Amino acid sequence: MIFFSNLKYSTTIWFIVMLVGQWIFAAYVAIYHGYKILASGMGSMGGKHMPNGYIDGDFTGNVILASHLIIPIFVIVAGPLQLIPKIQRDYRRFHKWIGRIYLPLIFILSLGGVYLTWSRPRPSFGSIYQDIAITIEGILIVFFAIQTLRFALQRKIKPHRQWALRLFIVASGVWFLRIGYRTWFFIEDLFGFQVDNFFDYWSFASYLIPLAILEFYLQVKKGKNHKSEKRLSILLFAVTLYMMIGIFLAAKGMWLPRVLSVVNTE
Repeated sequence: MIFFSNLKYSTTIWFIVMLVGQWIFAAYVAIYHGYKILASGMGSMGGKHMPNGYIDGDFTGNVILASHLIIPIFVIVAGPLQLIPKIQRDYRRFHKWIGRIYLPLIFILSLGGVYLTWSRPRPSFGSIYQDIAITIEGILIVFFAIQTLRFALQRKIKPHRQWALRLFIVASGVWFLRIGYRTWFFIEDLFGFQVDNFFDYWSFASYLIPLAILEFYLQVKKGKNHKSEKRLSILLFAVTLYMMIGIFLAAKGMWLPRVLSVVNTE
């Protein structure tokens, strides 16, 4: 199959699946969180799946959380667009302006996420390891964003694009987290086994594994070795399949029911 042997095709298909999956997630965030906050105020951020969503008396935390639920709508939609070569090449002004908005917002999201992690009471589920994973992810996002901006200002396009890819991958960690554990639980149910404390491990792996795959991709592109390209194409096929399962399960089991609950109450 050409998908297995051609890195260009496998990368393109991975990107299309990722873009569709992230935009589905963005639609969910916009309808379920964004619309509810704009229509009903910050008090609507409470709920079983967000036990520390709204805390009475914590004005600062509530405002940061509200921004943490609204800002991602733009970030999730705009992020993949920044990676499309045609937009980078033929629509440079659009690309630059999106970047000028994207980078400050990603700073706000990452720092806000770390603040919310450590400033609010721990929910009944979760562990300290998940808090540490979120903190490391936030630090990486800030560092990658600074590097992306630095090379853009220096007009060093190649390293700018490489750091922008790293930024995008780590900033997508919250999305990888959700589709990843949905697929993994499906595999556990299918084969009848269970990994204890899987979520603790996946809290780190949800962004470190995609980041490692990206580094492999960058090295393969640099070396232009046919065998390495074929291995990477096979890996991307497996990753894409994993993503497709996770997108379907997350949309069916989480995002769509919650969106319908908002639509049906209007």
